[in-house]
Amino acid sequence: MEDNPTPSSLGDIDATVPTSNPESVAPLSVRSDANHVLHSHIGVHHAHPEAMLLGHSATDVSLSMQTIQPSALTVEDAEEMPSGSVRLGPSEFAVTLPMDSRVKDCYDRVIADASPILKELLPSSAHSSQILDTKRDELLAKTQEVVMKLNNVSIHPDLNIVQHVLYEDSKLDREAEWAEYSSAKFRLLGWLIRVGCDHDLHVILAVSGEDKRQIVERYLLGKGFSFTKPRDQLGGNLEISLQKDALSFAIHFDDSVRGAFKPPSAVFVFDTSYKLDRPAVQHMRTTYSRNGALLPVIWFLISNSCEHIERCLPPLPELERLGLLMQYTTSFAEEVGDLQDDALNVCEDAEEILRFISDPFISWPIPTIEPLPFVSPDESSSSPLSSDEPTRATQKRALDNEKEPEDYILKRTKLDTQETSQMTQSTKPPSQSLDRDLHSLERSLVHMKAVHESEKTALQHELTQTLARLRELEASLSEVQHRYETRTADLHKVRRERDKLIEDKASLEQKVEKQKEDALNWKTARLQLHAELEKLRQEIQDGGGPLSEMEQLREDNRRLMAEKAGLERKAEYEKNQAEYTREQYQTASRAAAQSGNELRQLQEEKDALARKLQSNTIQLREINIKADSARHLARINELELILASRDDLLRKKEDELREIRKNRPSTRSTSSQPRSPKWATSSRPTSPGVGYNGNGNGNGNGNGNGFGGRASALRYSSEMPF
Repeated sequence: MEDNPTPSSLGDIDATVPTSNPESVAPLSVRSDANHVLHSHIGVHHAHPEAMLLGHSATDVSLSMQTIQPSALTVEDAEEMPSGSVRLGPSEFAVTLPMDSRVKDCYDRVIADASPILKELLPSSAHSSQILDTKRDELLAKTQEVVMKLNNVSIHPDLNIVQHVLYEDSKLDREAEWAEYSSAKFRLLGWLIRVGCDHDLHVILAVSGEDKRQIVERYLLGKGFSFTKPRDQLGGNLEISLQKDALSFAIHFDDSVRGAFKPPSAVFVFDTSYKLDRPAVQHMRTTYSRNGALLPVIWFLISNSCEHIERCLPPLPELERLGLLMQYTTSFAEEVGDLQDDALNVCEDAEEILRFISDPFISWPIPTIEPLPFVSPDESSSSPLSSDEPTRATQKRALDNEKEPEDYILKRTKLDTQETSQMTQSTKPPSQSLDRDLHSLERSLVHMKAVHESEKTALQHELTQTLARLRELEASLSEVQHRYETRTADLHKVRRERDKLIEDKASLEQKVEKQKEDALNWKTARLQLHAELEKLRQEIQDGGGPLSEMEQLREDNRRLMAEKAGLERKAEYEKNQAEYTREQYQTASRAAAQSGNELRQLQEEKDALARKLQSNTIQLREINIKADSARHLARINELELILASRDDLLRKKEDELREIRKNRPSTRSTSSQPRSPKWATSSRPTSPGVGYNGNGNGNGNGNGNGFGGRASALRYSSEMPF
C-alpha cells in the first residue's frame, strides 16, 4: 500500500493535530488531493497509511473523537467500480453473513409467492412495455413490498408475521435465543456482546421502522441489557439506549434528532433501507469522528441476498432498478448465504469488528467482499442475436407453461447455468425420458425436505409440550413451598400467643391470691373490732376503773395493735415479694432450660434437613444426568436411523442416475476425451461429433437450425442443483 493520504476518508482529510495547544483543536477541513489519487468505494477496506499511524500513536484518546466538516461526506474523482461490487461511501464497511437453511426456505417461499410479479418485471416478459404504461405504480408498489419481505427475512423471519406475534415479558431470553437461531445478524451481535461486555463502547444499531426497533430492543433485554434511564423517558429527546457492564447500545429507527447517551464508536446497520444521507446521521458522523475520519458505519449483509444485490446495483430509474434487482435475486436464489472462500465465520467476524471499533488506528481487518457476477449492459448488448433469441424463447416458454413457482425458479436457474457455461449452438437437447427422470428426482428431494420439516415440526411440538409440563411442575412446586412457608409462619404465631396467654394466666392467679389474702385480713380486723366493742360495753356495764385511764389504755392498745398490724403486713409483703422473686427465678430457669432444649432440637433438625437436602440434591442431579443421557442417546439413535435411511435413499438415487447415464447413447458431446484427428483413411473410427446423430448435417434435431440445447450438460448432471 502506498503512503497516500488517508484513503478511508475518501476526501483526503487532514488529520494532523497541533501539539502546542491541544485544548484548542479546530474542526478538521478537507483539502484538495495534490497527487490526484483515484478513490474508489472499495478503498474503504484499506488500512490507514503508515504516516497517519505514527502521527497519532502518542495522542490522547480524547482527541480521537473530533468534528470534521460535512464536505468530507462527498467523494470526487471516484474510479470506475467493477460490476457487482458493494457500493460504499466514506468510512463505510460491509460484512457478509450466512443464512440458515430454514430461513432460506422462507426466503424461497417469498420469491415463489411473488412469481406473477417476477413474470411482469423480467426482461423476457412480452408485456413489459405495456405494463410500463398501464400498471407502473401498482407494479412498483408490489415489487417494493416483495423487496421489503425479502429484506425482513434477512433480518428476522418474524418481521413478516409481526402482526400475529404476541410478546411476553417473561420470555425475553427465549426471544433472544430465537433471534440468534433465526438470523445471522443477531448471531453476530450476540458474539459481539459475548466478547465485548468488558469494553467501554457505545454502538448504534440502525434499523427502519417500529417493528424492527421493537425486535432489537427485546433482543437486548433478553441478553441481560437494561435501560440507562426509565423507559418512558427514552425515545423522545433522548435516544433509546441500553447498557450491560461497560458495553452499551443505542437504537436509531427514524429521522429524529435525539441526545446521545455516550459518544458512539460505530454504527451497525441491520436494514438496508436505513439512509445515511439523512441530516441527523450526517451530523452524528461528522460530530463523533475518530482519527480524522467519519464515524464508521458497518453494514450487515446476508451474502447473495436481495439486500446484498441492492447495495451492488448502480443508480438507475426506479422500475429498471427493481427489475434488475428481482432478476438477480431470482438468479442468485440458490446461492443465498454462500460465503466467499476467504470469508471468516461469525465468531471471527465479531472478534475482528470488536478489535476494529476498539482501536481507531487499525484498518478494516475483514476481507473485501468479492463482486457479484453481474452481466454489464455492454456484454448483454454485444451478445449474438442467434444465441439470444432461442434462450429468450425458452425463458418465455418456461414462464408461460410452468404453473408452480418452485419449478419456474428451478428452470430459471438451469437456464442461467446454461448461459454462464457458454454452450455452443451444436448442443443437443435432452431426451424427454431423462427430463422426466430428473423431474422425478427433484420431486423426491422436495418430498424428502417436506418429510424432514414435518419431523422437525413434530419434535419442536414435543419439546414445547415438555417445556409446558416442566413449567407446570415448577408452578406446583412453588405453590407447595408457599403453603409450607405459610403454615410454618402460622404455627410460630400460635406458639407465641400460647406463651403469652400462659404468662398472663400466672399473673392473674397471683392477683387473685393477693385479693383473697386482703379479704381475709379485712374479715379478721372486723372480728377484732367487734370483740373490742363487746369488751368495752361489758366494762361500762360493770363500772370498773376511771374512764380516763381506761381510755388511755385503750388508745395505747389501739396504737400498738395498729403497729403490730403494720409490721405484720410488712412482713407478709416481704414474704410475698420473696415468694414472687423465687417463682420468677424458677420460671426464668425453666424458660432458659426449655429454650436450650428447643435450640438443640432445632439444630438437630437443621442438620438432618441439610443432610437430607444434600442427598436429595445428589439424587436429583443423578436423575437429571440419567434423563439427559437417555434423551440424548435416543435422539442420537433416531438421527443415526434418519441419516442411514437418507444415505440409502441418496445411494439409490445416485444408482438410478448412474443407470440413466449408462443407458443413454455415448456420443462425442458426452465424452470428456478430445476428438481424434482424421489424418488418413486408415485412422481409427471416431465417435460422432457434438450434436451429430448420423444424418450428416451436424445437428442432433435434424432441422439444421444449430440450436444449442442442454444435452451436452448431461455429464455434469450430478452437479445440477435440484
